[in-house]
Amino acid sequence: MRRASILIAALVFGATPARAAADPPARITVVAVFSPITFGDNGYVNGQLLGNAQAGQTVVLEQSTPPTYADWTPVAQATADWAGYYSFKVHPTETMQYRTSSQGYGSERAVQVSVAPRLRLKAQAADRSSIRFSGTIAPAFAGSSVQIQRQTKSGRWTRVTTARLHGGKTFAGRIRARRPLVLRAFYPALNPYFAGVSNVARASPTP
Repeated sequence: MRRASILIAALVFGATPARAAADPPARITVVAVFSPITFGDNGYVNGQLLGNAQAGQTVVLEQSTPPTYADWTPVAQATADWAGYYSFKVHPTETMQYRTSSQGYGSERAVQVSVAPRLRLKAQAADRSSIRFSGTIAPAFAGSSVQIQRQTKSGRWTRVTTARLHGGKTFAGRIRARRPLVLRAFYPALNPYFAGVSNVARASPTP
């Protein structure tokens, strides 16, 4: 009788009966999607809360920065869907590690979203015996160089020359060539960045 009276009072005065708290998740999965990504692009950290009544629960995203990946900072929140799934869109400018938590319980592991430099390359004939190339890289890498590589008949890539970065952002040069070449720019991995590879550029010396 008392329970019925409380329910009637709640309906009359507009109160909502308290809902029992959900059980903590038995397990929190987490994966990094689209890793490595190119500088300027988005990545995703997805996962699922496994257990009873996980729909609608708050999930917290934490990130850890290089070079040690030792400290963790909350950076976003999301709500689990009806099946306990959650998703975060991330936009790291350098390689980051991520983990998630819900109701005081952490994800089963941390994941890494690696970031590669964004490289662009152009190539064209300079004269009958050489090809001129130019390009850009982001972010800037002051005092560094990129490799210019050509593709061999077997499909492998081999270094032709190196080009110093001007202002850390642009490069240009000329290479000798007697036949058409397939070229790309390459920047080796350098913490906290993944190795970067440009588009393929094709060029032939002037006939």
